[in-house]
Amino acid sequence: MAFSNRWVLADGTLNDQPITIRYRDQIQEELESDLYRQCIQISWQAQEQDPETGYPSAAELEKIDAFNQKLMAAVETEQHGLLVMVLMCEGVNQWILYTKDIEQVQQDLNTIPTDTGLYPIEVTSDEDPQWETFTELRDAIKTH
Repeated sequence: MAFSNRWVLADGTLNDQPITIRYRDQIQEELESDLYRQCIQISWQAQEQDPETGYPSAAELEKIDAFNQKLMAAVETEQHGLLVMVLMCEGVNQWILYTKDIEQVQQDLNTIPTDTGLYPIEVTSDEDPQWETFTELRDAIKTH
């Protein structure tokens, strides 16, 4: 199964704060496959924020983007996980991905190079076989 690499970008406001959401489109096959039943959420709280936008500073955005690229390479190369959504609001960048094996994704995360130091991330996971976390957020975006 080859993952779709088509992304939809949405900008708006949430609680009077700017929000940017990117989500992967055309992934119905993966959702219906019943293989990726675990939802993993990775959060990065920015240490430096742009006071006008609430988004991370330009320097921190570079680090976040580098981590994003390394994350996708680490979990998607062997299809251990599928990154489906990235949200940025109020200084927090959050990745939502689905996996068949949480322990394998944890091992994949441990392979991400930390040449610039440890990443300030927090990782949580839960059972979500219907992809409710993703579909509820995606559908809320589509209706606005």
